[in-house]
Amino acid sequence: MKRHPYVACGLLLLGIKSSANAFCSPSLRISPVPRTFFATPEDDPDTEGNAVRTIADRFLSPRVDDIGLPLADALVAQIVAPSFQVFSIAITRAPLPTWLQPATSQLFWFKGALLVPTLIHGAGLACCWTLGALAAEAYAREAWDVSDDKGYGTVISRTLKAGAFATGVLIIATQIDLLSQMGGYVQLGYSQATDIRLLTAGDELLRDIFFEATTLFLWRIYRASRSASGEGQS
Repeated sequence: MKRHPYVACGLLLLGIKSSANAFCSPSLRISPVPRTFFATPEDDPDTEGNAVRTIADRFLSPRVDDIGLPLADALVAQIVAPSFQVFSIAITRAPLPTWLQPATSQLFWFKGALLVPTLIHGAGLACCWTLGALAAEAYAREAWDVSDDKGYGTVISRTLKAGAFATGVLIIATQIDLLSQMGGYVQLGYSQATDIRLLTAGDELLRDIFFEATTLFLWRIYRASRSASGEGQS
């Protein structure tokens, strides 16, 4: 088996160096913005004459124009989407994911044994989505407000950007989990056991992405549709 940890570290350091050079460039001018948690309309970075928000500002001082939206998103990502996945597994009799297998003892099968592992797994997925929503500023008003014929363009764009970032976080977390389980870098063809584990992880990753993306996208469109009729305005 060939191990290439130094190649990965070299690429990571190269990316960090390139990012640092870009941020330190004299041509890059980023003005400071007010660091308030609940932003006011005057702080809207999309309006003319206001400062552009940096990546750090999106995480350290996020714009949350609907204080209930982060909690609603987290509940959808943690409970609704994983529950749909469990229901589809039960209906199609598909193989159980590894995060459900410890709870499949016949003794506790009819006593809510799937609830706890589903909530635990969903909590991790909710964390990924929250990071993506912060990165894409999906909690700002323009990301869910389509009143006054604003259209769904920004809503869809912010949702897709948040989903893309969340997917990247989930992929990285999956890779870290595999590294910790196998004690190092492995690839297909190393052994039958590792091949099965890698293929299983890939299948579970695709399932999580599909159900989370579908559920959260539909939820975001529904949330935006409520603002079109004047409902859900904060």
